[in-house]
Amino acid sequence: MMEYQSVTFDWIGRGLTQEIQWLKIEGKDGVGWHGKSWTDFLNHMAQQKWELVTVTPLVQNDNQSYGFSAYFKRPI
Repeated sequence: MMEYQSVTFDWIGRGLTQEIQWLKIEGKDGVGWHGKSWTDFLNHMAQQKWELVTVTPLVQNDNQSYGFSAYFKRPI
């Protein structure tokens, strides 16, 4: 059996440096992640046994991306 978690986020400068601009875990602000690197967040999730499944863009009606959704899973 697995449990799943969703994370929405966006990068500063469209991800060129992969610094987090904003991040929400299950819709709640991920306090303390602004300005930190995406790989730091991934390492944090891995320490809690979460595995990244996929990342998809969040797209507005004009096909402009305003962030991303990442989905994680781990055994219960």
